[in-house]
Parts: sequence; C-alpha cells; structure tokens
Amino acid sequence: MVRESTFGKQPEQLKRLFSLGVHGSTAEVEDAARRRATSDLLAEKPGSQIDRYRLLRILGEGGMGIVYLAEQAEPIKRRVALKVIKPGMDSTRVIARFEAERQALALLDHPNIARVHDAGTTEAGRPYFVMEYVQGQPITEYCDHHRLSIEDRLRLFQQVCLAVQHAHQKGIIHRDLKPSNILVSTESDEAVPKIIDFGVAKAIAAPLTERTLETEDSRLLGTPEYMSPEQADMATEDIDTRTDIYSLGVLLYVLLTGVLPFDSDTLRTGGIEHIRQVIRETDPKTPSTRLTKLGDEARKLAENRRTEVAALAKRLHRELEWIPLKAMRKDRAERYRSAAELADDVENYLSGAPLIAGPLGPGYRVKKFIRRNRVLVGGIAAVLVVLLAGVVASTTFAIKAERARSNQQEVSDYLLSSVMDAGRDGALLERTWEDFLDNSVKGLEGRFEDQPLVEAKLRYSLAHKHMDARKPETATELLERAYQIRRQHLGPAHEDTTQAALILGWAHSFAGRHDVAIGMYADQIEIMREARGHGYWRIRQFISAMGHMYRRAGKYKEAEACYNEALKRRPLSDPNDPLSLVPRHKGLGQVYMAQGRYAEAEQAFREALELRSPAEVNVRKLSLMKNLATVYRAQGHYEEAQQLCETALDTMCKEIGEDHWVRLGAKCELGRILMNRGRLPEAETLISEALRGMRLKRGDADGNTLTFINALAVVCTKRSDYTDANDLFVEALEGRRRTLGEDHPETLETINDFGVLRREQQRYDEAESLLRQALDGRERKLGPDHPACFESMH
Repeated sequence: MVRESTFGKQPEQLKRLFSLGVHGSTAEVEDAARRRATSDLLAEKPGSQIDRYRLLRILGEGGMGIVYLAEQAEPIKRRVALKVIKPGMDSTRVIARFEAERQALALLDHPNIARVHDAGTTEAGRPYFVMEYVQGQPITEYCDHHRLSIEDRLRLFQQVCLAVQHAHQKGIIHRDLKPSNILVSTESDEAVPKIIDFGVAKAIAAPLTERTLETEDSRLLGTPEYMSPEQADMATEDIDTRTDIYSLGVLLYVLLTGVLPFDSDTLRTGGIEHIRQVIRETDPKTPSTRLTKLGDEARKLAENRRTEVAALAKRLHRELEWIPLKAMRKDRAERYRSAAELADDVENYLSGAPLIAGPLGPGYRVKKFIRRNRVLVGGIAAVLVVLLAGVVASTTFAIKAERARSNQQEVSDYLLSSVMDAGRDGALLERTWEDFLDNSVKGLEGRFEDQPLVEAKLRYSLAHKHMDARKPETATELLERAYQIRRQHLGPAHEDTTQAALILGWAHSFAGRHDVAIGMYADQIEIMREARGHGYWRIRQFISAMGHMYRRAGKYKEAEACYNEALKRRPLSDPNDPLSLVPRHKGLGQVYMAQGRYAEAEQAFREALELRSPAEVNVRKLSLMKNLATVYRAQGHYEEAQQLCETALDTMCKEIGEDHWVRLGAKCELGRILMNRGRLPEAETLISEALRGMRLKRGDADGNTLTFINALAVVCTKRSDYTDANDLFVEALEGRRRTLGEDHPETLETINDFGVLRREQQRYDEAESLLRQALDGRERKLGPDHPACFESMH
C-alpha cells in the first residue's frame, strides 16, 4: 500500500518546489526582505510557543533553520524536535528547500529514519515542521563510547544502509549522510540508529538542475568530507542514489578506523576548488594503511573496538577494507548498485561468503567456500589445529617434547588422510561435515596402540564433534573408550579421566539413557570425594549435571535436591565450570516449572536474570528470558509473557542468528502465547516456522522438535484442522514414548492433548480412555495437586 504524504504532495512535486528556489522573481525577493524586518522581532526563543508546542531549548542550528527541543501537550504529551526557518532566511528559494525537506521526511516511513509528526507556519509566517525527537549520539560517538566491536559496528551500519535504501525507494537522495545526521539511541537494550536532516535532499523522480545545489556564494551544499566526486563537481546535473553510497562508504571507513579518508584540515586548506579537486582526483589511503600511520592514536582507536592495533590492522587488510573502498570509487558505476547491495556485502563478510567487492579469482572463491561452510571446515579446523595443540599439551607430562611433536605429526597425518579419503569418490568441496566425521572414525582402532593417551585425546575431541552433529551413539562409543584409556593410564581420579566421565554422561543423556548417566556420575562423585575431598569443585559440577539428568528423566524431586545442593556449594558463575550454560538457578526454575510451582519458578528465573548485567546479551540470558515468559504464560499473564518473549526474540536475532535453537524455542513459545490469546493463525505460523528450523537443526527425534510438534498439534486442534492435528500427535507420541518412556510427564502431556482432539472430534470413548490414562499418570508422577492433573480432570 502506497503511503500518502503528510503534506499532500508527491515526490514529483518537489521539482516545482526546488524550481521556485532557483527562479524566484525580483518581487518575491523584495517581499522576503520586507518580511525579514518583521520576523526578527517575532523570532522564537526557548520558553515561547508555536501552536501547541512549547520551545524548551535549541538542539542545533543549520544554514537555513533552527531545531528546538519542544514539548507537545495535546493530544499526546511528548517531546519533539521542531525545525523552523531562521528569521531573515524566508526567501522563496529557502522556503522551497525547507518545504522539500518536510516533504522528503513525510514520504519516509522506516524505523531507522526520524518520523515527521506535524507541520505548519509560525505567526510570523515562517514554515516549521515537527519530527521525532531522537535522544542519541552521533553513530561514531556512540560506537566509541560503548566500545563496540567491529561486528557490532557492522550490524549497526547495516541498519543505516537499509534505511537509506528505503529513502531511495521512495525517490529521495539524502546527499548529506554523516555521523551527526545519524543518531543512535538505546531502546530495550538495543542500539537503534536514526537518520535525520534531509535539508539537502533531492527527489529522484524529478531531475533537478544543479543550480539548486548552489547557494548565492557558491558554497558546496553538503559536507566535503563525506561528499561524492559528482556532488563536489557542481557543473554536473546528474546526481543519483550512488552519491549516498559514496557517503556510506566514508561512514564505514570512519566506523572501522576512527579517522576520515581525507584529513579535514588538509582537505579544507586551499579553498573550495582545492576541496573539489581532492574529492574528484585523489584516491584515499586504504584503512589499514591509514591506521598504521596514526602512531599512539591508533592504540586508543583499537581499544575502542575491543582489540589491538596489530589485530585491527590485520583484519582491515584486504577483505574488510574492500567494502568501503568499493563504495567510495571515483567512478560511480564501479560502486555498489544500491544501499541494499552494500548491506548485503557486509553480511557476506560477517557470514564468510564471497564479497561482491572481492576479486573473482578461483583461489578467492575456494577460500570463501571453506569459510562459508563453517560447520564442515570449522570442525575440521578445530580437530586439525586445536586438537593437535591439545594432544601435545595433554601428553607432555608423560612423554618428552620431541615425542610430543612426533605425535602431533602422526595425528595431523591421520586427520588429513581422513579428509582426503572422505573426498576420494568425488570432489572434496562437495563433501559434508558428516562425511568427514564418519571417515575420521574408520581406521582409528589400532592406529595408536603404542600411544594410548594420544588416542584418548583424539577420541575425546572427535566425540565432541559427533555430539555437535547430533550423533550421540557414535559419540558415546568414542567417549567410552577414551574414558577407559584414561582411567587405566592416568587413574580414575585424574582430571582428564574425570572430564571424560562428565562428557560421557552427557552423551548418554542425549541418547535418552538418563539413568545410566546418573549412576555413572554417582560413582565418579565417590571416587573424587575419596581422592580429592568433599570440597573439590568438580563434585559440585557433577551434582548439578545430575540435576539436569533427573529433570530430563522426569524425576523432579531428585533434580530439585541436586540443584539446591549445587547452589549451596558454589556461586552461580564459576570460570572452571564448562557446564555453566545450564546455570543452577535456571535448572531449579525449570524443575519448579515442571512441578507447577510457578511463583517459585518465576523467582528462580528472576534471580538468575539479576545476576546478569543489564547490558549483557548472550544465549544464557536470552534463554532465561524465554523461560520467564513461559512462567508468565502458565500463570495467565499473557501480555507480560508476549512482551518479554518478543524482546528476547528481537535481541536473539542480532546476537545468535535466526536459526539458533534457543531462538527457535522462543519463537515456539511466542506462538503458544498468541494461541492462548486467541490469535491462532499467527500462532500456527510461528510454531510451524520454529518446527521447520528445529527439524533441520536437531532432527526429528530431538526433545525440542517433539515439543514443537505437540504445540503445533494443539493449535491445529483449536483451528479444527483435525487431520493435521492427528498426524502430528501420532508423531509426537511415538517419539516421546521412544525417547522418554510411557509415563514421562511430556509423554503424558501428548496423551492428554490427544484426548482433547478426540473429544473435539466427538469420539468420546477414545477421548475418555486417553484422558484417564493421562490423569492417572500425572497423579502418579506429579502428585494430585499439580495443575496438569486439574487440566486432565477438567
């Protein structure tokens, strides 16, 4: 739907407005002079009133207008930015240009562009318009103040590019993009950039003569440091969207390096002709070169980006600096075709895909293929690099350094041969991560008979990769052998043996063998107590892990006891605990939730969240927000649940990506909340999207996948899509029975929901049978006072 202009004008009418600014008559100029004398007496000041807006203070002043912070009393009480033409500047030309800015902003509707609220004229007859008050810092100052990393700066820059793309699609070129015109504020702990000041904007839909760009004293219209060559060459009439691409390139250059491509003092020395000549003819130094020549200043710039000078310069060299340099090409045909394409190339860099700005040679493409396939090559790199270093470190105590180097070479040869063998029957780059994993296990038996600790380390590292690939059975076999080797050669209480036991238990748990994991952990705890005493930190870690196993097995009282014991024994944050992704408060909250003790669950999740910094954003915190939203939903606080879940989702997208399993869980939870609020189509869409993502991420048999299937089946039941609901319930019930057992609370949940479907289908005998089965199981497993039992009773 085309958005109507607030001021009743379309982009093509800007031509007429700008034309008035160029061709104003002598009579009009004389009339403007007479008005100036009167308007000086009526000049607005802080404390005065313009219509329903009370002026508070001056925010800024440009060539033709003054911007005030103002307060609107009605119909909405809010603070706004009010821009009014300066007294004495109200010639036909200036008014036309001012009106053009009003119209440009009115055409735009984007979250990263300041919105226009109102417009009018003062008592003195000078036009004004009212826009959103952006209480922020220029984008470069914000980035430095918050010491944003290169990745965070690039993400922020992408938002700016997409806002510029929106303006271009509406037929508007900004022509003065620079940090002071891009203000960044923090909303819900998220950095939000907003573009302001379209004072020199140009309408694409109506080509304008270049005379419009000139003021009476032939000054450049715009900011020289960010000005494109064609904009600096005032003789040319052909200004298009690529002039903004150039300015975005300069902005990115500054965000990366902290300095301008052309030093301001040098650029502005010699007058306007010198400025034009430099912009049109001089190529800027590459960002990496510019940075390394700054001396001591470079150290501060690197610190503002949370890195060191050498690391920053190395990162800028070649790929990263290709992007701003392409955007700043003198020949605009060689720049990015659009702001969206520039944003896409930034995304290419962040994701490891080939850059549009990069060379097209085959070597570059192959390298980028490897970087793009992070799952495959990331795992191989971890094994070939990290593992090799680990082999040396873990065996140095038992063998000499020379022997360690020999072992490192043997492991390297073995893994490289695994990679080559995986691609023997086809092109190597067509192989998958799973191909490499499968091949890496073949031939391992007997390969390191005289080097058992090397074999144990290799098996341990490969098991981690198999667990990441959701292959718990193979991982368990590898870990079992690694554990036995370490137990035999290092002893049952050795740190490496204990670590292998811990991960082996997790592998059993992933495969659904929670009781096996719990029994093994109990034995290992006794071994550690005898060898290292009751205060050994690993004991606390194992107790907490046992709590997780009990919870997954549906034994909530035992899980609660474990989590409480772990909380008494240690603080939540322990740098030595690799299982800190499952904080004790979170585990306890999940146990309370499963038992229907919602108030206690809410308190536990809140306590866990309070231990996190308000500004912190990571998977642990986002997962806790999703858990808290689930508690709100269970208590019927749907509005609070929805707000928290939506906040978590928006934050997760930027922090961990669209397809992270935690974000998929939050998306499913939001779907459930909307289902409870009666918004069934939206709920079905969200849960279906989450289910598709989880099937790809974790497979059909994963516990999260089965939970999503059950949730979608419930939505289908409520929408009377009984055939789809039946098929989904069958899949969920079979999967939960297979992985959790007949009497697990999650299995009983599916049986209960299946009974509701049969009731809705008026198949009452089947419905009663299923619901009685669910009720009996829930009373037995959860106790007669659990909310789930009341649900089945009802």
